[in-house]
Amino acid sequence: MIYLLSDQAHEGVEHLPLFEIRFDTTPIDIAPYDALVFTSKNAVKALGSLAPSWTQKESYAIGEGTAVWIERLGGKLVFTCKDSYGDRFAQNIASDLAGKTVLFPRAKEVSSSLFTILREQGVLIDERIVYETLCRSYEPHDAPPKNAHLIFTSPSTVRCFLKNFEWDESYKAVAIGTKTAAAFPPSFRVFIAQKPSIASCIDLAKAI
Repeated sequence: MIYLLSDQAHEGVEHLPLFEIRFDTTPIDIAPYDALVFTSKNAVKALGSLAPSWTQKESYAIGEGTAVWIERLGGKLVFTCKDSYGDRFAQNIASDLAGKTVLFPRAKEVSSSLFTILREQGVLIDERIVYETLCRSYEPHDAPPKNAHLIFTSPSTVRCFLKNFEWDESYKAVAIGTKTAAAFPPSFRVFIAQKPSIASCIDLAKAI
């Protein structure tokens, strides 16, 4: 049995949402900024409720999932990184952002060095926490059964799972990328999806 431990369900697999998103409600003045850098769809959603005029600014997306939300909410998408890793994303966009004033709306906890990399590259960038990820609480009997294949889509899903449940040696863990895999204890065996997408994770979970 395959379990998707994400905030969104997916057809054909069991859904066990491990966290919930809490948006900040403090308004943001984005008038001084030329461009916005997004590393998650939740940052897009949060900014959409805090500063409606964000759609007039150039938006840079870390991956196609984030890009979809930028376009869905009417944003001005100018770049989508095909490699969904924050550090590489920063390297890809640094030269294009040179001379621009940039806002990075982000989660309370981030796993990449995007902000530091862009600042070291001379980008005039500010960051603002617009949401945080909170673990849901489950009882021990809610744990996936033995031999389940578990798909982890972020470091937060790893943290929240281990906060709620004991790890069974029969479980097989599938991580959406290297940052998520690195969130596991070193002794765990983790399979990493070929592409950083839920579809790729599901394909791998079915194959192992």
